[in-house]
Amino acid sequence: MKQSIKRILTPLDVSAFSEAATRRACEIAGRHGAEITGLAVLDSPGIRSAIAPADVSHWPLVQDTMLRATEDAQERIRESRKHFAGHCEAVGLKHFESELEGVPADKILEASVLYDLVVIGLRTFFHFETQDGPGDSLAEVLGRTVTPVLAVPESDKAEPFHHAVVAWDGSFSAGRAFRDFVNFAAPYDMAITVLTAGSDARQGDMLLAEAKAFLTAHEVPKFDLVHTELAEVDQIHDLYFSKADLVVAGIHAKKFFKDLFVGSFTNRLIESGDTALFLSH
Repeated sequence: MKQSIKRILTPLDVSAFSEAATRRACEIAGRHGAEITGLAVLDSPGIRSAIAPADVSHWPLVQDTMLRATEDAQERIRESRKHFAGHCEAVGLKHFESELEGVPADKILEASVLYDLVVIGLRTFFHFETQDGPGDSLAEVLGRTVTPVLAVPESDKAEPFHHAVVAWDGSFSAGRAFRDFVNFAAPYDMAITVLTAGSDARQGDMLLAEAKAFLTAHEVPKFDLVHTELAEVDQIHDLYFSKADLVVAGIHAKKFFKDLFVGSFTNRLIESGDTALFLSH
């Protein structure tokens, strides 16, 4: 199968999640023969809104505080870019480093349009000026990007993926994720479980038949087809997703999986933080 991952974008920060994402992006780039770009974003709007008080009589003090915060953020950005470049050079990958200024989620989205894959941590720490905690950039990126996203846990050691579970409900979103994933999985020796859920067994069988035809046509050698009548997200997670090292899902599935795979499902996996997610619109 033709390998279609040729450009990978990795948003950078100074966290262990970013470290894991960089390792994983390098592993994927090596398998696909891809180039990789590390992107750091200086959140100047965030710095201004966090520091500037309503009372402008203190403007000289505000300017000085903003300057120090910006310099601190730029130093952390330099560290993150240098660390990223070191990872790539250690494994002989073609790499680039990029720096933008603005709202992190917006800049990541703008930059990702002509990339084949975004690799990011399940938690984000894009506010380089502070280390108080994660922001919401991951949720923003997942909600709007046209590029597939691979979100990885902090514990990801970039070992080869062995088992993926595809959440399949026949929706456009799930179909896009399924197609993107098969291209992504081409250089891996990966067992794939296609999972449908719901009380209508006949509908589940039809969906699984479509999945079988698709995988067979693409010469995928190892796959299982599973239908479950379980309705609880936690039960499905514990029985199926927690046992895989990669879960594939559409971000905006609209059919009978919607209660499981739109909000609570994705949030459940992000919050658990123990499984890599491959997500598409």
